[in-house]
Amino acid sequence: MKRTLAISLTLLALFCCAGTLRAQGSTPIAVADTGMNGQDFYRNPSYGIGLMAGLTSGAGLSGRATFPGGFAAQATAFVITVGNWTHFNLGGEVQYAFIRKNTWRLYGLFGMGFYSSHTSDTAFPGNRISDPFRFGIGPGYESFIGDQLVFSVALPITVFPNTGKVYPVPEAGFFFYFR
Repeated sequence: MKRTLAISLTLLALFCCAGTLRAQGSTPIAVADTGMNGQDFYRNPSYGIGLMAGLTSGAGLSGRATFPGGFAAQATAFVITVGNWTHFNLGGEVQYAFIRKNTWRLYGLFGMGFYSSHTSDTAFPGNRISDPFRFGIGPGYESFIGDQLVFSVALPITVFPNTGKVYPVPEAGFFFYFR
């Protein structure tokens, strides 16, 4: 399990670096709009913060960086303690935009996440989630619903390595972009 996690995190770091390197040599896309959902969005790195709900690459507070070459990286985390139970998840994804328009983009994603649910009750030790680690790949769609506010949905095919199960698992999120 530790080896799989180390390999997955290394691959995620390589994807993030490749996106940054690719963005260095890209040419700007000429568009007429000058708002966040237009010309500046394609010429400069943009950053977003928001809420994400998904079982592949995390649910909770999320941050996203979008680069001019079409690559984006996203990290998501959430923790809550209720009574004797502590629930936690951490995830991330790398995205590449296949189509970018002034008000929307269609992208592919590779994401992974870790989910945990523990109790302080010694009668139930360990993580209560049978498939805590998962990863997925699939399409996503993002649309501006305001000058800086976007809504995104994705449907990655998700693999649960502990049990070998494979499911399409939907994700959705709202992000507020800024520079």
